[in-house]
Amino acid sequence: MNYKDIAREVGRSPTTVRKWCPRITELSGYQFTFKKGYKGRNKEPLKQFVFTDNDLTKFKELAKLLTDTNDFSYSIFEVYGNLKGKRERDLKKYIDDLDDYYFNQLDSLKKKIKNLETNNQLLSNKIATLEQFNSRLKKIEIGLRKKNIGDLLNKKFKN
Repeated sequence: MNYKDIAREVGRSPTTVRKWCPRITELSGYQFTFKKGYKGRNKEPLKQFVFTDNDLTKFKELAKLLTDTNDFSYSIFEVYGNLKGKRERDLKKYIDDLDDYYFNQLDSLKKKIKNLETNNQLLSNKIATLEQFNSRLKKIEIGLRKKNIGDLLNKKFKN
């Protein structure tokens, strides 16, 4: 079917139907099927819409709503749906998905931080033990120097 067939069925002019198509796509996101045709000397193909029976049914509903309400945008939203509403729903879903991802990552990071804190505490305990051991060794070394035991031991091993 072409514009003239649709216009005849709907009771509107072909120009009106031709103007409806881009507006319908803009407001609802509905994509019409088309074929490319070459006419005349033009090198670029012309878009020729090919309408289906489903398109004809929707155009009839649109024309009926337009005569009843005289509000083009509302009529398109009723027949074809609302692209803006769909985008909003998609964005909300995307935000919910990001929110879930964020909280999963946050929980994972909390577990890693707790693990690192535990490891840090263990290392601090080991360092404290080593410092105590080092302190004891220094005291023993100082005690040995005071008693000159180190010199005596060195003389004994030299002989």
